[in-house]
Amino acid sequence: MQLWVNLSLYALISLISAAASAGSDKPEADAGQNSAVFSEDFDGFFRSSEASTLHHLELASIVFNEGTDASKALKVYYQGYDRGSKRVVKTLPLPQAMTSATLSFAVKFCEGFDFAKGGKLHGFAPSNPVTGGAPIKPDGWSVRAMWGKNGQLKTYVYHQGMKGKYGDAKPAPTFRFKPGRYYQLSYQLTLNQPASASNGEFSLWVDGERVVTHSGLQLRASDDPSTLIRQFMFNTFHGGSAPEWAPRDASGNYKRDCAYFDDIRITP
Repeated sequence: MQLWVNLSLYALISLISAAASAGSDKPEADAGQNSAVFSEDFDGFFRSSEASTLHHLELASIVFNEGTDASKALKVYYQGYDRGSKRVVKTLPLPQAMTSATLSFAVKFCEGFDFAKGGKLHGFAPSNPVTGGAPIKPDGWSVRAMWGKNGQLKTYVYHQGMKGKYGDAKPAPTFRFKPGRYYQLSYQLTLNQPASASNGEFSLWVDGERVVTHSGLQLRASDDPSTLIRQFMFNTFHGGSAPEWAPRDASGNYKRDCAYFDDIRITP
């Protein structure tokens, strides 16, 4: 049985006021010690007053018995087309601005998932994110993860010193996603302070093991409050924006793939 919902605050709610406290270097330890500013396991009832405002994303559903503990999960569908797969994206403002934060979520790609040339996963942003090859600006940045060919995992960072039009990527040297099982991904982000410094850091963890680190980052070049960590980007799709990014079947035709997400949590 599936309960169809739009991917909006129907599925991504439970915004809770945060009380920051000191944590260890390990994201999982942070999540246990701090109150969450965002937490969603898809198991509870949705708040219709929040959910009623967003209705335009259709490629997601709440499903039973597919979560990390056989509870509910969010199932996302990746429909192949000439720009990769249809975009499943929603940028949600966080209830508090932060200079340092951890995002964790569980992901399981469905059996037979075609990673193709790669695709995007979720991330953090300021009030005015820079993504999609847009020019970098003093108040703009973004950090996300990507999957790559054959299940590779990499970071994807837009920052002031990036080398080209698109964000800098750094692969996890030995890790590969295997469809059919859950992985717990965690990001740990610290903004550069002050904005003129290059002392920001972004690290990516899988199942409690650090697999990628960016250090010496100048993510922002402005100390304006809008440049703090202010938004959660729920982003997942194949692409890129060309046919070679699209998922395909054995005959080379565009196909629809899927993945499950559960236990999304953001802590200061």
